[in-house]
Amino acid sequence: MKKDLEIWIFGDHRNFQNDRSTLQVMGYAHSFSNGRGRVTLLVLGNNVKEVAQEYIAYGADRILLFDHPELTHYRVDLFTGVICDLIKEYQPDLFLATATDFGRELSARIAKRLGVGLCADCISLEWDDRNETLLATSPAFGGNFLAKIRWNPPRPYMATLRPGVFSEPLYDKERKGEIIRVKKDLDHISSSIRVLSSLRDSPKRTRLEDAKIVIVGGRGVRSSEGFHLLRELSMLLGGEVGATRPAVDAHWASPEQLIGQTGKTVKPKLLMSFGTSGAIQYTSAIKGAETLIAINRDPYAPIFKIADLGVIADSQSFLSAFLAEVKTHLFQEITELYRTKIRGEGEGKPITFGQRIKKLREDHHMSIVDLAEKIGQSPEFIEEVESDRLTPPVSFLLQLSRALEIDPSHFLTEQEKVEIDGKRKEAFIKRTQNYSYRTLTPGAADKHLRAFMVTIEPRQHHKIVEYKHPGEEFIFVYKGELELTLGSKIFHLKEGETIHFDSEIKHKLRNLSDEKCELIVTLYTP
Repeated sequence: MKKDLEIWIFGDHRNFQNDRSTLQVMGYAHSFSNGRGRVTLLVLGNNVKEVAQEYIAYGADRILLFDHPELTHYRVDLFTGVICDLIKEYQPDLFLATATDFGRELSARIAKRLGVGLCADCISLEWDDRNETLLATSPAFGGNFLAKIRWNPPRPYMATLRPGVFSEPLYDKERKGEIIRVKKDLDHISSSIRVLSSLRDSPKRTRLEDAKIVIVGGRGVRSSEGFHLLRELSMLLGGEVGATRPAVDAHWASPEQLIGQTGKTVKPKLLMSFGTSGAIQYTSAIKGAETLIAINRDPYAPIFKIADLGVIADSQSFLSAFLAEVKTHLFQEITELYRTKIRGEGEGKPITFGQRIKKLREDHHMSIVDLAEKIGQSPEFIEEVESDRLTPPVSFLLQLSRALEIDPSHFLTEQEKVEIDGKRKEAFIKRTQNYSYRTLTPGAADKHLRAFMVTIEPRQHHKIVEYKHPGEEFIFVYKGELELTLGSKIFHLKEGETIHFDSEIKHKLRNLSDEKCELIVTLYTP
């Protein structure tokens, strides 16, 4: 390699804390240059001096910093013009960017305007000393082959590098580097794009390339229902779901979830591979996994050659059984944390009950409002629990187990079951004390079957008392006309008509008539 190779990297700093792809490109550039070239980061934006300093700490030898209010928001035509001007002025040998949607769009425009070659989606670069040129390796023909690509003489050589393939450099806060502030007039660069507004979307999910746990499904999962189980397992474990090409082509998963030479490369701590045969296009993208568990019914599947643990079983059958075990273990862990908190032995625990509930919610990609609705509590109640400022009643465990679809009977002590029965009686008493309820089953506070006469005032909504009650509900319109909103569906019931539904589905009642509406409501609680 020539000793003074100038390597430029476009710094995509829009989501600097979470998007590590630029750092990965920088780490590879240092490894590639092997000390015989200079790595320069090109940073465009407004008030981005701190980001420039961070890039220095991560190993940039030099920063070209163009700080200007017009560069606050990304505009591809403006950014293209600025970068082309800088390339013509400084004449770098190599220009690298990440193979993201953003990097691909920008790099292609720059290459076209400069009239130079662009190699996309590279997984490695090498310098050809004999011909004094650069070679790239990139997947070709649907990922079935790896192509070697050589550039024509005009420079800079341009390439986009695939995220997740390379390691990011170590952070050194004391590291020194040169920052050159670019002063340039933008009047000569025309832009036909006008930004009306911009709002940063805070992602709810971890990027697949950055996930610590990845659950992958292949052809052996057999259906979209099978992938639904994979997603459920992923949520329970706090991971992300990936897929092989056959699963994506069958529309069981989205193209963004594709793992392989034409998809994403992952390096999780744990990767579970369900129903994947182990084709080279796929295995080349998962070799960085610390622990690989493979499930396949074919004992001779190539995936077993690289797996740390192999299970010879039908993927879908194994998945259902494994999912049940994970749920059971999860609920047992939560129950033990709850009891520890009740006994006052929570000091020094690595995780508290509230923290575990918060992690459970975040792993399921739910907001506090989502969890509150799912288990029939207020958002304020959930916030208090997660912050460990409130110890919920034991009935909270029952609500949680139903949300997870777990039978809690194996984990609840007799005393806890008595407390839950007490909550049921308390709810019954609150109903009978409300004027709109009149019990038709006196003394049934501790019974599984209870009935009420419910009255709704003219043109009014029914004010629910103790709204959340698991089980089944049967409504008979004794008098008047009723509107029932059940989930996202609306039903109109006239006098003498009935409806039966799962009482845990969110529902609202409204009187459509100018007279009182009277209902006979029967509740069954298991």
